[in-house]
Amino acid sequence: MILAFALGILTITNTITVWHIILLGFLLGIVQAVDIPARQAYVPEMLDENKQLLSSAIALNSTIYNGARVIGPTIAGLLIAFFGLGMAFIFNGISYIAVLIALYFIKTKAIVPQVHQSAIKAIREGLRYSFSHPTIKSLLIMSAFISMFGWSYMTLMPVVAHEVFKQNAAGLGYLYAAMGMGALLTTIIISAYSQKIDAYKYILGQLFIFVVGLFLFSIAPTVILAYVFLFIIGFSLVGLFAMANTTIQHAVEVNMRGRVMSIYALAFMGTAPLGNFLIGYMADLFGSQMAIRICAIAVFLYGLYFYKNLGTLQRRQNYYEQRSTAL
Repeated sequence: MILAFALGILTITNTITVWHIILLGFLLGIVQAVDIPARQAYVPEMLDENKQLLSSAIALNSTIYNGARVIGPTIAGLLIAFFGLGMAFIFNGISYIAVLIALYFIKTKAIVPQVHQSAIKAIREGLRYSFSHPTIKSLLIMSAFISMFGWSYMTLMPVVAHEVFKQNAAGLGYLYAAMGMGALLTTIIISAYSQKIDAYKYILGQLFIFVVGLFLFSIAPTVILAYVFLFIIGFSLVGLFAMANTTIQHAVEVNMRGRVMSIYALAFMGTAPLGNFLIGYMADLFGSQMAIRICAIAVFLYGLYFYKNLGTLQRRQNYYEQRSTAL
């Protein structure tokens, strides 16, 4: 909240510099490194591991978490169009007040955490556990790759809106809104039917739907068609990550959830800046639309790899579960 207010004030007073943005971004990264895993691991604690509600709660939290990456820019684009860039940051800061109030009223049983000898040992245990568990390992790698090449198209959205579709800030907001509507629909579907969905097949299907939507968006001749393809992108990409998040949280043991979700946050968000750099560099070389197509092709190739190894992943998962049950 403080960082959002600082950015808003600096923007309104026209004193913002590149170094301010770098510093605020660095501080935000530190905050998110603590905040995201804690929030992800906190959901089951609010339910006291109630199995009847846990599945729906994790799915709802996962879709909200992933959908916010699409719906947030949608709201921001509209705020920028109506109130200006600086005020959009101020409104962002104000929105945290509601979160703080909600957190104040949440009451859960106190859980004494397991004491570890050192932070290094805890990290080592988390990494060993994550990459020895077939489901968690495969979904962590997938999240890192698709976050790098899948989410990166968002970086070029302002450029595409302005140069390709001749849209202003309001038009950019409408493009984001199309993605937000798709994200909202997938939120409802996963929250309601997550227990009835084959996770791997659903992720694979959403992955290929995303590739089709992203490629078609990169060649869309009109802004109307762009709305349609962005709806598909928002629906599939958020659905893909929400199901991956949900599956990981169901697979992880309670005492390892915090550490595993920390690694997931690193895979999910830590690779995004690298993807943003790569797509920006490709856009300079080949143009924004071609850069998006290259990313779509990269995700498609990963989808083929994922599909080819799907049977092996499922067999490893079955073996892991049988061994865990025997122990």
